[in-house]
Amino acid sequence: MRDSVAYTLETERRELSDARLKAFKQNVVNSKLSLYALLRDIKRQGARVYGVGAPSRASTLINYVGLDDGILDCVVEIKGSHKIGKYIPGTTIPVVDERQLFTEQPEYAMLLSWHIADELMPKLVGRGFKGQFIIPLPDPRVARAG
Repeated sequence: MRDSVAYTLETERRELSDARLKAFKQNVVNSKLSLYALLRDIKRQGARVYGVGAPSRASTLINYVGLDDGILDCVVEIKGSHKIGKYIPGTTIPVVDERQLFTEQPEYAMLLSWHIADELMPKLVGRGFKGQFIIPLPDPRVARAG
């Protein structure tokens, strides 16, 4: 066995205790509930929420949280994407051309590539988006660019 493999296995044995795994699970559940509650409150106000981007991580998040087209109106994708005209897997959430984000101006845009939210927000504002952003993970929150 290589030293790197032995080191990794030992680290896992030491770090992945039952207590840590239970805490991780609880954090995941709490994050899911927080995101759903945030979206529920926004939708109760009659606001529209468009998802931005359709990477595979988006499908995982959307299905885990249990979102549908009553919560997430649509997901926008860049012009020319083969995903346009289809649906987010496992849902009836349509994938549409991102121009709709700028022409329809929903109140909220949920960034489905949340790991690069700080890069995406100023770009979308620069292209004319006037709404607020929802960053779903790690702690769901509403943000403005800048």
